[in-house]
Amino acid sequence: MTRLILHLAMGAAGVAVVAAGVFAASPAQAAEVLLRVGDSAVPRGTIVQGDAIVLGGTLDVAGTVTGSAVAGGGSVHVSGHVGGDVRAMGGNVILDSTAVVDGTVQSVGGSVRIAPGAVIRRVPPPGASVPPVPFPLPVPPPRTPSSPPIPWPFPGPPAWVPPAFFGILAMWKLLAGVLILITLLTFIGMAWLTAAAFPGATAAVVEVLERNPGGAGIAGVVTWLLVGPIAVLLVLSVAGVVLVLLLIAALLIAVQVGISAVAVLVGRRVRPGRLTFEALVGSLLLTIAFAVPHLGWLAGFAAVTWGTGGVVVAVMERHRSQAPTPPAPPASPSSTARLPVP
Repeated sequence: MTRLILHLAMGAAGVAVVAAGVFAASPAQAAEVLLRVGDSAVPRGTIVQGDAIVLGGTLDVAGTVTGSAVAGGGSVHVSGHVGGDVRAMGGNVILDSTAVVDGTVQSVGGSVRIAPGAVIRRVPPPGASVPPVPFPLPVPPPRTPSSPPIPWPFPGPPAWVPPAFFGILAMWKLLAGVLILITLLTFIGMAWLTAAAFPGATAAVVEVLERNPGGAGIAGVVTWLLVGPIAVLLVLSVAGVVLVLLLIAALLIAVQVGISAVAVLVGRRVRPGRLTFEALVGSLLLTIAFAVPHLGWLAGFAAVTWGTGGVVVAVMERHRSQAPTPPAPPASPSSTARLPVP
């Protein structure tokens, strides 16, 4: 039980690191230019080399940011040192008494609160335009009807992009993250449910994957190559639409049973137990693998292909074992006739 808790804790930590990341690795460690969605913090003793940008959340700077500190759709709270400007679009700027800002401070759609003792080393004169901050939150200077168009400084967006655009972008990113999380949780539940509802079929596919992993992989690749041509031929037949729907349904069932079998096999390698327990542990580990950026989709496709091939091989072997055995030919009468005894 202790080992199981340890595995699950490591899995949860892996999902959290992959999904959210960390804002700074460790105190006094330099980091790259940071862009995060949601609330983020620069801890005391941490140095961020470049800009710290947050979308749809609050940026709390207790350490050092050598560039600008920017928040879109949120506030900026500074109690440390910011080497550039401090900007908040749709939020407030709060400077504690220990805050030191080498650039300017500005809030669009909010307020600026400066505690006694805070240091702002570059204060723009009244009525002066404030230069735009780096991507992704440019603040355009004031224009008159006769002024020329504002240039587009590459690689940032044009200055006429409304500030609300970045709030909408942050909401879409948050929604995408929620959808991905729901998808992964659904995968875990479906893998467990398949193993619980169809233990015999799942166990048969697991046995094929253990006994003939290469054959299952080849069968999976061949299945993907033949699905398209078979679907086209069925569409051209008389009852094409019905047969195509049956083919799609059979393929989806094979994919679900196959990926559940792969989860059982992975869970058996880590923590052997009952079939449903192995499916739960294996699906958790596969979820972590599928959440890896840039490689998760490849791992998912490989697992689906392998599991689907295992289902195809298991069905072929079952069909072969149930095929009727032809009867043996009758014995020749001449070979069984007795010679007369004299």
